[in-house]
Amino acid sequence: MKKLLALLLAAAMLLSFAACGEKEPDPVTDESTTLADETLDANATEAPSADATESATGETEPASVEDATGEESTAADESTSAEETTAPVMPVSKDEIISYYNTAVNKAVAAKVGFNKVRYVDNEQLNAGFLLKTFGDILYQFMGIGAENKYTMDVTKGQWESDLPHQYLRKSTLTAADVTNATCTANGTQYTIVMDVKGGKSYADKNSKSNSSPIDKCGICVGDADKSYYDHKTAIVIYDAIDDVLGGAKISESYNNAKVKAVIDSTTGHLVSLTVEYNISVVIDAAGGGNATGSSHVIYKNFKY
Repeated sequence: MKKLLALLLAAAMLLSFAACGEKEPDPVTDESTTLADETLDANATEAPSADATESATGETEPASVEDATGEESTAADESTSAEETTAPVMPVSKDEIISYYNTAVNKAVAAKVGFNKVRYVDNEQLNAGFLLKTFGDILYQFMGIGAENKYTMDVTKGQWESDLPHQYLRKSTLTAADVTNATCTANGTQYTIVMDVKGGKSYADKNSKSNSSPIDKCGICVGDADKSYYDHKTAIVIYDAIDDVLGGAKISESYNNAKVKAVIDSTTGHLVSLTVEYNISVVIDAAGGGNATGSSHVIYKNFKY
């Protein structure tokens, strides 16, 4: 029995050893390897840095920039945008056009520019009584009427410093109240401004003088004393010219259809040309009475800054 029991136990042990030899070993988990794999996976899914990164070619790509709208733009886009904002903006409204014109004229005055100036009056008519017929030629000469009385002056830059201001521009102070209509059109880099200026009138006699003339604000040469070089001859100027002979005269002057046209270089704001035109009428109430009419033209060109 002991031998039989010993054999049975021995057989059981052999069977147990056979079963242990066939069993697969349990896998061993390496915590360091798992953590490294997870780190690599996380890095692979992260968004690229906002800093410049190297492309596959080895060249550095510009960093993208997010603007206020949430859209991305590169530094090159920002540079282009900056250049676009410096381009001149053409004035559109009446106020903008008048302001642009005033600035251009006043810039020329401040620079004491050189230019060529021509003034003449055509389409003239003189209807005079006996006394005024005698002084008709003098009146025409004073008013600049007729081809023989055409005024021409070449002004060099800097001449303003040493010569009387009779041939120069004045500052422009036009306002929207002085202008009925204003337009601006572009031709290449040049803007052409055309403004219709309201009509005006003036009066002078021995005891009173008055003047309401918006055209005087546009930059042409004007004043209130006897100066033959003035571009707009008001009643006050005419009276001052003839009062020694016709001290009792009453003079009424008026103008209409006044138009100002300026060509301006939009890149510099400099005047290229300036033309002021209007129809004038002068009525002299003196011995015999009379009146003179004509179309006045004042032209500036060849500006030198």
